[in-house]
Amino acid sequence: MVIKGAKTIAEYAMMRWAVEQGFVMEYFTLTIDGNVGKLEDRHGDSITLVYDRETKTVHVEGE
Repeated sequence: MVIKGAKTIAEYAMMRWAVEQGFVMEYFTLTIDGNVGKLEDRHGDSITLVYDRETKTVHVEGE
């Protein structure tokens, strides 16, 4: 798997997480603010992703 265009480790981790979960990234927008990301589809539905710097993992906020 090749992830291109990431500007930070958090962004890379979130993009990789999304692809591993089966998201086809050309249909989604990922907006990053620090270690929090918003993954949004073209209908306006979204989930919030959080990158944990200590464990180097990504999880969905609220799960």
